[in-house]
Amino acid sequence: MRKKSLALITGLAASSLLLTGCLSGGGEPEPGATETGPATAKDTVQVMYAFSGDQSTAFQKDMTTWADSQGIKLDFIQSNEFEVQITAKIQSGNAPDIAVFPQPGILRQLAKDGQVADLSTQVDLPKLQADVVPGFLDAATVDGKTYGAPMAMNGKSFYWYNKPAFEAKGYTVPATHAELLTLIDKIKADGTAPLCYGMESGSATGWPATDWIEDYVLQTSGTEVYDKWVAGEIKFDSPEIRKAFDVYNQILMTDGNVFGGIKNAPSNAFAQALNPMFEKTPKCYLGKQGNFVTQKGFFPDDVFAKLDTQVGMFVTPTVNGEHPVLGGGDLAAALTKNDTNVKKVMAFMTSDPTFGENQVKTGAWLSPLKSFPLDKYPNKVLQDVVKSIQSASVFRFDGSDQMPGVVGSGAFWTGMVNYTSGRSNLDDTLKGIDAKWPTE
Repeated sequence: MRKKSLALITGLAASSLLLTGCLSGGGEPEPGATETGPATAKDTVQVMYAFSGDQSTAFQKDMTTWADSQGIKLDFIQSNEFEVQITAKIQSGNAPDIAVFPQPGILRQLAKDGQVADLSTQVDLPKLQADVVPGFLDAATVDGKTYGAPMAMNGKSFYWYNKPAFEAKGYTVPATHAELLTLIDKIKADGTAPLCYGMESGSATGWPATDWIEDYVLQTSGTEVYDKWVAGEIKFDSPEIRKAFDVYNQILMTDGNVFGGIKNAPSNAFAQALNPMFEKTPKCYLGKQGNFVTQKGFFPDDVFAKLDTQVGMFVTPTVNGEHPVLGGGDLAAALTKNDTNVKKVMAFMTSDPTFGENQVKTGAWLSPLKSFPLDKYPNKVLQDVVKSIQSASVFRFDGSDQMPGVVGSGAFWTGMVNYTSGRSNLDDTLKGIDAKWPTE
């Protein structure tokens, strides 16, 4: 739903230290052994993951129904402290056969340390590459080899609006950034704040603003700059990243553009931030969030009950003619490298368009596969979301989730809060975030 839970945030930082200190060089095979070891065929395949609630229940049902037909038993481990526990299990020699990673950072580190099977040994990689959005597999690629594949995805490059009210005003969906700015000016000239915006998320307050910046780094400067920025090779205080802040300033920091005032956004709960656009007299006409807002509990209940008629969506309008999409997903990887049944489970989870029959009904799960039938999604809004992601020129995984924890879920979050609230200027904000980037 949001970028990551507090448990995952702290766990990621702890895991990175443990991995660096304890797993370095762990991938070297013993003398006389092959890289993958002798082939096996386990009776029971253990799968570890972090998601919970309805998605966990539906996931287990999808997996068990298929596994029963294959004569394979599954042992599920759901963990709210996934990053810490996966590291501890590996160190103790008790690693699960398959792990589903909520963020790619620790997966890549494990791959570097030789703990993860090359994906090409588990699935038909060329076929999979042709069936997912370009760029998605890059999140789990190290030194030219891919080690994980998405079994679920989400998108973040979306604007939302009250469809009946929007159309009644005669507004039209913008196709370009220039048209978006024109629309914003028109809405304001008509006497209403163009956007609703909230950043409050408890101890994770600030992450919605990082999504804005990440999306517009991708939109304004492209994937090469985005990847180098995420890796720390381009500073926050650089001309390339300042372009994204220029857009943030244009859209959100301009007086009168945000309902309730931009300085109050850090105290406005993100989960209900868009609801004023659905009041009898709308208080705004646009909001920007990931596709998680289509789940029950975000939009008002009466709106949720009629999503297809009440809610409109469009992808972030192109800045330079390209159509990249920012998002995330759960990445499956095999830690048992040469087992026939593990390979079967991996192939089903990542490459089979029949996987997800129960998960898709929750409204919280999207298939990364283009071959997954669109008519399986419970409403047209989600179908449009999926089509938008599938038609993207390239996909990039959430940037702050890939940065070191002290930056991505630390200085970046707090920096955006301080900047948006007016407690810090842009120069100090950017320099302050850069100062927190680890030097080693």
